Amino acid sequence: MAKKTTKKATTKKATTKKAAIKKTAKKAVKKILDKTELDEKIIANYKENKTIIDTILCYVKCYGGYVLAVGAGCTLDVSLLWGTILLIGAGFWAYNVRRCKTGTVCKK
Repeated sequence: MAKKTTKKATTKKATTKKAAIKKTAKKAVKKILDKTELDEKIIANYKENKTIIDTILCYVKCYGGYVLAVGAGCTLDVSLLWGTILLIGAGFWAYNVRRCKTGTVCKK
């Protein structure tokens, strides 16, 4: 008789653990779904302001190399190594965006 009672107690503990796991899984899924709504809100906000954001990104692309070059010039006075690294970076930036024409690309 004592063995049957032990099996029932073990079964109840296993059932309780399964219920706890299901409850935890439901909470995790709910958190993920809540984050999805946040992502959808961010995407909707981006689509709403797409022209402004694209214009800003275009100007950063076209004129960011100039800012980097000025920073390189200022840094050369302090550190020859870091100034040279920034100057090389400005050169690569200029090479990659050499066809960027602000008047035609950024203004639509």
